[in-house]
Amino acid sequence: MDKQIQLPFECTELKSDSPFLIEDSLISTGDMIGLLLCTEGSIEANIDTRKYSITKGNIFFYTPSFFVHILHKSDNFCGIAIRVDYDFVLPAINRVLSIREQLLFKGNPCISLNERQFETVESLMTSLISRIELENKSTISMQRKTLMRELIISMGTTLLFETLDIYLTNNPIEHVSNLDRNDTIVQNFFISLHHNYKVERDVAFYASQQCMTPSYFTSVIKNKTSKPALQWIIETVITDAKQLLQYSNSSIKEIAIHLNFPTQSFFGKYFKQYTGLSPKDYRNKFATHAHIENKHKDHLPIFLP
Repeated sequence: MDKQIQLPFECTELKSDSPFLIEDSLISTGDMIGLLLCTEGSIEANIDTRKYSITKGNIFFYTPSFFVHILHKSDNFCGIAIRVDYDFVLPAINRVLSIREQLLFKGNPCISLNERQFETVESLMTSLISRIELENKSTISMQRKTLMRELIISMGTTLLFETLDIYLTNNPIEHVSNLDRNDTIVQNFFISLHHNYKVERDVAFYASQQCMTPSYFTSVIKNKTSKPALQWIIETVITDAKQLLQYSNSSIKEIAIHLNFPTQSFFGKYFKQYTGLSPKDYRNKFATHAHIENKHKDHLPIFLP
């Protein structure tokens, strides 16, 4: 019987000598949402084509399907990282944040904490890790295991809401206290898009899920996010394709299959239509040094082991 308590999140303490934090290495965030708290030193990385310098007291929030290119880390770098299942965190976020506030995270994923905020978040993270390690080493009944799972999830939920509160304190925007029906429509669209973009690229599919016509559905999405639904779909597909071309060792045919295009040729035409470059030309132009150096690897390591 598996003694590990099954949780919707993973916690890892990071150090400069962690095997997957090698300078010039590539890391995939996989299918998880998460955050990294730097507790000592610093680390520099290109994430989603942008460069970030994360130092002590910084929190970086990351989303699924990103590739991280480690540029530099200090010898004394330490941090704590949490990876959370998308399906666990989204309903919690939807209860307290408007769609506008959620989009703020994507554009501004890194914040600096003051001393009190840092102590609060670090204490919650270390307590969570200690409790998970303690309970996983204990021999307990199924009844207590169920109880401990709920207790640890509540600790994780507390950490989530504390970090959200700190984020919005440090990045104040006008809050809409009562979500209207259209907010719910947009939130449901983003959840569905995350799960289905590799297969469904037609607005009609997402509209039908919410019993709406494509035209009305598109107008709702555009009014709330400033972009029509089709643009969100295209950007999600193209972003994934770009990162796979730039950072992974998958062939163009394998990427086309991964994104469920009927043929490599169809994928090539789709990609060029929205980027102006063929997949091959994009890879030749933007492939990183790390990608070239790691051609012998079949898979990239996950951001948190």
